[in-house]
Amino acid sequence: MSQSLPSQARKAAAAASPPDRLVPMRLIICGVHRTGTLSMRNALWQLGLHDCYHMHTLIENPERDASQWVRALEAKYAGKGTFTRDDWDRLLGQCQAVCDIPPAFFGAELAQIYPDAKVIILTRDPDKWYDSVLNSIYTMIKPKSPFVVLQRIFCLLFDSKTRSMFQYTTALTKYAMPYDHGKEKDKALAWYKNQYQEFYDNIPQDRRIDYAVGDGWKPLCDFLGVPVPMVKDDVTGDMVEAPFPRLNDRGSFATNTAAMWSKGRKRATDNFFGLVGRATMMGVVGCAGYFAVNRLQAQLS
Repeated sequence: MSQSLPSQARKAAAAASPPDRLVPMRLIICGVHRTGTLSMRNALWQLGLHDCYHMHTLIENPERDASQWVRALEAKYAGKGTFTRDDWDRLLGQCQAVCDIPPAFFGAELAQIYPDAKVIILTRDPDKWYDSVLNSIYTMIKPKSPFVVLQRIFCLLFDSKTRSMFQYTTALTKYAMPYDHGKEKDKALAWYKNQYQEFYDNIPQDRRIDYAVGDGWKPLCDFLGVPVPMVKDDVTGDMVEAPFPRLNDRGSFATNTAAMWSKGRKRATDNFFGLVGRATMMGVVGCAGYFAVNRLQAQLS
């Protein structure tokens, strides 16, 4: 009997602990960056799918999520370790949908792991995708200004969130996207086409639809089995179809990127002066102690 008690206690503890998956995975969007993923995320929120894991989720929580994505990338592309259903539930357990990278790297795997989820292949003309990335993300990750580069190094040194994102982006370029987007257009387009071919080869046709954000609400809502969102017209007072979200164009991307780095610099600056302040205080205390000891010795001698 005494040997069974620990086992019973472990089972009771496991039963009492909350599950890693808190909501069902309802939708997997196989769409890489700059294919309208942020617009889709907003559209899904309006349709009641809360929340959709997106690159913005990782940017907001890099210390929580970056190391897990690194493990997933290493498992898929380098055969290093494993990333199981339990791992995915821990990472995505609060989300009813996923889109954008990094989830899109694993669209085929996620479709297999969550067989009840519907799948949308979020498409865009390859050349338009290439130009969009070139004039947004690539500009951000390859700054030309030495001053901007120094700012990034400063953030890397003194901001833990920046370091976590650097850990992720290093794994990203090493494993999932091993090419220079600005200098190797042919490789970038080949990667894009191969990524989508992986979706088509591994996800049954009866589970998926092709969709582009320009298609609007109807095909999306028909596929999900939900009504098209309606809003009241301010002029006529009639109920009309809500405008489909159009987010994260190049101008908005530049603004959001600047705001992200501004927050990083502020955190780094606060941490830097916190370290300087502590070092200064330690120096003051050390000097005060040194002079106090010398004075005491002089009095005793």
